Amino acid sequence: MKKRILYLAGILAFFLSGPACAQEPTTTWPYLFPAFESGAVAFHGANNKSYLLNIHLRRGQLHYLDEKGLIREANLLEVEGAEIGGKTYLNVGGEMMEVVSRSKNGCVVVEKLGDYDALLETGGAYGSSSVTSATRKLSSIETDSQINQYHMLLQNSRSEGEMLDIITKYYLFYQGNSVRADRREVEKRLPENRKAEWKAWLKANKIKWSQPESLQKVVDFLNTEP
Repeated sequence: MKKRILYLAGILAFFLSGPACAQEPTTTWPYLFPAFESGAVAFHGANNKSYLLNIHLRRGQLHYLDEKGLIREANLLEVEGAEIGGKTYLNVGGEMMEVVSRSKNGCVVVEKLGDYDALLETGGAYGSSSVTSATRKLSSIETDSQINQYHMLLQNSRSEGEMLDIITKYYLFYQGNSVRADRREVEKRLPENRKAEWKAWLKANKIKWSQPESLQKVVDFLNTEP
């Protein structure tokens, strides 16, 4: 009876933990979405085209499935933006970023990339040497090998890789330009005749640099003529 209870507990733990773990990106499934989502790509000077889409977390590239189920990479020189899973993405400097706030003056976009650098850190966990630990982590990193592979094979091997954390950064996009959502970075972009105005404006507007709605105010300021 005791063995049976332990067996059933193990089965229950598998089903409870399996789907949750499957949602996390790994080095063998380095994608923003847990599956390729229905969406549309907006090409420069052309009609939108529908695909099954995902965003690769190495460099923010746009991947899609062809009619055979092979993973292909879109040429971002031809792409203006995309709709994926009900979310809007914009090609910002050759990288797909999600639009999280917008107005007539511009928008706030968020960059989400995998923290590959963290996988290179050497900790020597569980008594292993730091060199051995680093080698083990590096062996599972497949940066761009997903291209031209069958998507189902990658999905089935996603649990074989290391867990991949996501780094999130906000950017301000206006007049075709982008700048990191940071007070100092914004000030660097301003002409000298606007810096005094900028400092006064910041005192009057308590900007929260991690909130899209607050950052949208900065976009509107940048797009306003002095």
